Amino acid sequence: MQVMHGLRHHRAGIRKNSFWHTCFLILLFLCSYTDSLNVTIPMRNVAAARGHVVVLGCEFSPHFGPNPDFSSLLVTWQRQEDNRVVHSFYDNKDQLETQDPAYRDRTELFRTELSKGNASLKLRNIQKSDEGLYLCTVSTSQGTNKATLKLDYGVLYTEPKLTIKASSSGILMHFETEGFPEPEVKWKREHGESLSDPIQTSKEFNSETGLYSIQSSFTAPNAPFNVTFILENQLLDQYLQRPISYTGGENSCFVVAIALSVISLLLILTAAALGWICCCKKKNDLV
Repeated sequence: MQVMHGLRHHRAGIRKNSFWHTCFLILLFLCSYTDSLNVTIPMRNVAAARGHVVVLGCEFSPHFGPNPDFSSLLVTWQRQEDNRVVHSFYDNKDQLETQDPAYRDRTELFRTELSKGNASLKLRNIQKSDEGLYLCTVSTSQGTNKATLKLDYGVLYTEPKLTIKASSSGILMHFETEGFPEPEVKWKREHGESLSDPIQTSKEFNSETGLYSIQSSFTAPNAPFNVTFILENQLLDQYLQRPISYTGGENSCFVVAIALSVISLLLILTAAALGWICCCKKKNDLV
């Protein structure tokens, strides 16, 4: 009886060990299958400007080598938030029947680079609605894998419009521009010291245009100065720097006003003289 009990216990132990061994082999197989195809995103965060072109990077390995066979290749780009199809490739061609209409005629794979493991997607004419998460999925005979990236949207700020108003109390310099997202605005002196007063800057977001309207002004005394207006859109690496120099003194505005008045008077007198000469010539011709 003890011998039979020992045999049953031994067999149970073998079955138990065999069960765990089988589980281990299955897990090892699944892990090796999953890891056999590696999909990577070179840049997890990509920024793009409205109306411009952006490349959403995606790479896979191992690639196909010098004699590619794309029969097993499937590349799909989707919006992760709602699974909308941005672009799909299989059966050795683009499959655009299921493509979301918002991306029609705006997407393109680098076909000649697929054999090298490049599944990147070119997206044209960037719009506000393009902002968000994108999922790159690649399948080959080696397995399936995927990776995610985030696309940030921005609008390059327009060339700042400068308005200058001179008065007896000082020189008012006013810049206007618009773009997205909210920028950093500052003024600096000739040697790089930051200006704070009397500077007035407003940043208002227009929900209809989706843009920030920036207005910034600085009032300087009637004395020579060198200042610089600076606007930085960090998302798009846009850096606008507009220097302003004023070399006049206290009476410069008055002198400029007199000079402009004299020039205007001379132009009026010249025009009148030319008109009188023409009239006299016509009278002589009639005679």
